[in-house]
Amino acid sequence: MTEARTYIPDQLIKDAAKHGELVVFVGAGASMLCGSPDWRGFANQVVGALEQKSVLSFLEAEQLRGLGDSRRTLSIAMALANESGIAIDFDGILHPAKPAAIGSELYELLAALRPVFVTTNYDKWLDDAGFADLLTEVSVGSESAPAKGPTKRQKYYLREHLSPALLTERGAVIHLHGSYTEPRSMVVSLKDYIEHYANPRVQGFLAAMFKNHTVLFVGYGLAELEVLDHIIRSNESLGTGSVEPRHFLLYAYRSTESVQTRFIEHFFRDQCGIRVIPYCIDVKGYQEVVEVFKGWGSELDVRDPTTLDLQTHLDRCVASPSAVNREAALRLVSRQPELASYFVNSLKDPIWFSELDSAGFFNVEHHPEVKVVESERGASFQAEGWPALRYLEQIAAAAQDGQANRIADIVRTISSDAQMRGLDNWRTWWSLATILSQLPLEVLTESDIDMVRSWLMGRFESNMVGQELGEKLLPRLLDSPDQTNWRKAISLVDALSMIRRTEDAS
Repeated sequence: MTEARTYIPDQLIKDAAKHGELVVFVGAGASMLCGSPDWRGFANQVVGALEQKSVLSFLEAEQLRGLGDSRRTLSIAMALANESGIAIDFDGILHPAKPAAIGSELYELLAALRPVFVTTNYDKWLDDAGFADLLTEVSVGSESAPAKGPTKRQKYYLREHLSPALLTERGAVIHLHGSYTEPRSMVVSLKDYIEHYANPRVQGFLAAMFKNHTVLFVGYGLAELEVLDHIIRSNESLGTGSVEPRHFLLYAYRSTESVQTRFIEHFFRDQCGIRVIPYCIDVKGYQEVVEVFKGWGSELDVRDPTTLDLQTHLDRCVASPSAVNREAALRLVSRQPELASYFVNSLKDPIWFSELDSAGFFNVEHHPEVKVVESERGASFQAEGWPALRYLEQIAAAAQDGQANRIADIVRTISSDAQMRGLDNWRTWWSLATILSQLPLEVLTESDIDMVRSWLMGRFESNMVGQELGEKLLPRLLDSPDQTNWRKAISLVDALSMIRRTEDAS
């Protein structure tokens, strides 16, 4: 009798689980353990539904099933269903009334890993109520404090959902090919596949996943990995062979296939940068995969990403500010507001301006008030900076046209609101003076020069504000060939002189 094997995960998988960087990519083989059909069975049942609805005759259904390529059969059947207005009962086809016990056990073991789940399956096994409550684990940014409690998994299945930010949502389920709950989202036909994988949002998501995370493939046959091309493109080590593969494929084999298995291991390692983890199915068949995860359970120290891990994710987005990465960064910050200051302080590129503006980073409700700090020596005042304004300081000099006008409007709105609410934060005035002094002169008005008087007349020291305006804005106004700017210069000199006279009198 063959003894049960003890399975130990690779160190890279351990490290990924510990740092919240493990992605489990689930294929049809996992769903089949629950009782779901394979691709051929799925396609045949869709054809059967069309035959039952008299869309196809017996002969037509038989020949459609006999095409030899289950995905081609499914593509044609889905097109016929759409043309005929037939709603296919995908729930009934994909899901038995009760999942098989071995499949339930597998998904419960996967849930305990608390990775990000990505799947090309349409079914519900990863996101249904039976497996939806996550285990209580450590909180984000902590290695010891317990989380507040179980949370429901988030489910994403539309193409517009895809974002690298999802890769930081522990326990999230990302249906790469759509979900049965919304048939229009299902990637089925050859045309669907080509359009889907050519989409920049899909490409950006896959590139971020394979470049920055460790991916473990579960339940995939060798012919089902449509994403191999994206793995190869994102693997910078393949050209040199200097770095060990960081992605893994669980591979079921029979003892009589040991030679073939070695060839498979070499292929995936050398051509794809994937390490194959073989497990023998001689005794238990494909159910052996459950034993793999049972063995791994005690070996993996599963944690959420720390604050440092999330900051690293933001750094990647900032370093490569594509539209997909910008959206990913803002999505992450919206979920983790404590990262906002770190994020905005790292920005210097004007390309982020529109997204930050739309996300409300410059809204007046973020204007920090001056805090009174009591101590043995008496009261002192503490003024916090506003990271979003520091970003505007970085980009104001390069701003043109509509962007420059919008920045000027932001300055005016903040100043007006502060006067209305009685806010007097000298660090805000200093930032606004720095921004205003760099904007194109044509966007500045006489009213803007009058506006700076309120910054200079505050109750706190305003020397830095006056210095910024006097050394940067005033020379630009005086050097301008436009006489209207000379009048602004006179108004600015009057404002600066007024504050100096007040100080002399005191």
